[in-house]
Amino acid sequence: MKIDIIGSVASGKTTLAGNISIKYQVPHFEKDNIVWRRTPNGDQMRTPEERDTLFKGIIEGDNWIVEGSPRKSLKESFECCEYIIVLNERTFIRLVRVFKRWIKQKMGKEKYNSKPTFKFLCNNIKWVFEFNRIKNELFDELSSYGEKCKIFTHSKDAMKFIEEKY
Repeated sequence: MKIDIIGSVASGKTTLAGNISIKYQVPHFEKDNIVWRRTPNGDQMRTPEERDTLFKGIIEGDNWIVEGSPRKSLKESFECCEYIIVLNERTFIRLVRVFKRWIKQKMGKEKYNSKPTFKFLCNNIKWVFEFNRIKNELFDELSSYGEKCKIFTHSKDAMKFIEEKY
């Protein structure tokens, strides 16, 4: 199994990847953790060489799930994956999730990689709308992958698709 899951912030990518990973015993990787080295003193961006070496090592494996927001880098997985799953959840739902996540993180009830500051909340809101701005161009780009690319509004539908295929 080789799957790349992409979508907006708060579209359900990490949850879907985790559910598939557990059900099928396949490792999953967050693209953010490939770009950023998580340290006790804060996130440090990997060099492009470090990032690319780490990512190449992952996608050369026999089984993997990678997930993250669309990036200009880390698209090599599109070529070698079996499916590109795009989560295109409604904007309102994503915004609600962003706020819920931020509140839970502020209260210490949910783990986080980036400290849940007000600035980070504002960035997440901005990224929700950024995805809306770029998605038609992204969908056009992904159309070159034909039947390999599957677009879903809800992660439940994506999970049903995965269960039918695997």
